[in-house]
Amino acid sequence: MSEPLGWEKYLEHYLRAAERELLRVCPRGKPRLLPEEGNLLLFGRVPATLRFSERGSLTENKRWFPVLRELALKTVEHLVLTTAQDGYPGEGLLWLLLEKGPVRGLLISGRPLPPPPGSLRLASGKFFLPETQTDLRSFLRENWRSGRNFRAVEITLRTPDDLEEARAWLEVARLFGLTYLSPRAQKDLLPFRQHLSSVKRWLRRKGLLGLLRQKERPPDISGLPLEDYFLFRLPSPKKKIGRGYIGGLYPGNFSGPPLALVYAACEHSRRAGGGVISFEPFTYHVLGDLYLDWGDLGAALWAYHLIGEKSPQPAELLNNLGLIYRTLGLPEKAREFFRQALSLAPDDPLIHYNLAGVLGQEERGEALEHLRRAYQLSGQKTLFAEALARELLEQNRTSEAAEVLSGRDDLSLRGKTLLGEILYREGRLEEAYHLLREVCGHREAPPRALAYLALLYRDWRKEKEVAEILEREALSRGGPEIRSLLRQA
Repeated sequence: MSEPLGWEKYLEHYLRAAERELLRVCPRGKPRLLPEEGNLLLFGRVPATLRFSERGSLTENKRWFPVLRELALKTVEHLVLTTAQDGYPGEGLLWLLLEKGPVRGLLISGRPLPPPPGSLRLASGKFFLPETQTDLRSFLRENWRSGRNFRAVEITLRTPDDLEEARAWLEVARLFGLTYLSPRAQKDLLPFRQHLSSVKRWLRRKGLLGLLRQKERPPDISGLPLEDYFLFRLPSPKKKIGRGYIGGLYPGNFSGPPLALVYAACEHSRRAGGGVISFEPFTYHVLGDLYLDWGDLGAALWAYHLIGEKSPQPAELLNNLGLIYRTLGLPEKAREFFRQALSLAPDDPLIHYNLAGVLGQEERGEALEHLRRAYQLSGQKTLFAEALARELLEQNRTSEAAEVLSGRDDLSLRGKTLLGEILYREGRLEEAYHLLREVCGHREAPPRALAYLALLYRDWRKEKEVAEILEREALSRGGPEIRSLLRQA
C-alpha cells in the first residue's frame, strides 16, 4: 500500500498516537517521538526522532533501543496506512486532530474535484480541508475561477458528532444551490437545517411551492412552520393566499433548486414592500444578491448570468459581476464589466470608484480621473475622499491630497493614518505627530500609523526607546510591508 498524499503535514499527530503505543510496550525511560531530523526515516524519506525523556541504565538502553526504534518506525507507518482512505489521510486522522482541540475548515463534496495536499478523505466522496493546512479562501477562489462543480461548508469540529451535523449542512447547501455555505448563510438558513427532514418531505409533495415570511399559518393553507417562515404547497394556482403577506411562489418552470428559487421570490417580495410574488426572471438578480451577501461567488455568478440583460437594474448587475471577478483575481474581466456598468450609469460614484480600483499601473491617470469623479458625484463622501487622497499621495501630489482630507471630522482610522502620512511627507511634523498619536491610542490602530509615529519619535523627537517599541508593534501587525516602509524612510 502506498503512503497517502500529504500525510507528513500531520506528522506530529501520528507521532503522538504512536508514542502512546510505545509507552504501553516500554514504559521505562518514557520514549518520545518528535517531528525533527534524527534516528528515524519514515517511508524512507520523512525524518523523525526517538529518544528517552527519562534517564535509565545505559546498558539497558543500548540493548533495547534498536528494537524500540524499529518498533516506532513500524508503528508510525502502520498508523499512517491504516487511517488512510483512498490515497489520502482519512477519518481516523481527524479524530487524532480533535484530541488537540477544535478543528476549523471546509467539508467539501464534488466530483471530479482534486483535493489539495493536506485534505482528509472521508466517506461518500467527501473530504475535509483543515484551515491550518491551506488558505480556505484561496481554495474557494481557485475552484470558482475554474468553474468546478462542488459544495463546501465552513465548520468548526469539536467532537466526532459535529461531522454528522456538517454533512447535514452540506445537504442544506445542495437544496439552496450553494457552492459555499458560509457562517452567515448558516445563520440565515438555520430554520431549514433544524427541520431538514420535514423540509425535504414538503419539497417532494405536489403542488405550487410557496414560502411566506410569516410565523403563523395562513387560514385554509397547510404547511410547515420554520421559525420566521412558512413553507407550503398550493394544490392549485387558482388558490388565493390573501393580502398582507410577504412571500414567494415558485411555478416550476425556471432553472435551479426549487427551495432556492422560492426563497429568492420571498426575498423579492420583501424588497418590493410586500405582496406574494411569483418567481420571474428578475428574481434571479435577487437570488444572485443573496448568494453574494452569503459570500458564495460561484453561485452568484450562476444566478447573475442566468438573468443577463433581462435585469431591470442592469448597471447594478454589471457592477456586481465586476466585484466578483475582482475578488476572483481577474482584473481584466472586472474592468470589462465595470466599463459596461459605467456606460449605463455614468453618474454612479461607486462604479467610478470600483473601476479605478482595477485599473493597471499604466492607467493611473485614468484611475485618478475616476476617483475625482466619484468624489464629486458622491457629494465628497468620506469613502471617496480617502480613496482620492490615497491615489494623489501615490502620485506624489501631496498638497492636493492634504487639501482633500484636511478639516474633515469624519475620517476613518485608516483615513486619519493617511492624512498623518501626507502631513509627514509635507514636512508638517507637529500636525502629523498629534494626529498619529490620536490614531495610535486606538487598539485597532493601523500598522502604518504606528510606523510613521515611530519615525517621528526617532527622527524628530529623538526618543529612540519609544520609537523602537512602536517599530516592533508595527512590524508585528504589518510584516513585510512595514519593514519595507521603515527601510525606505
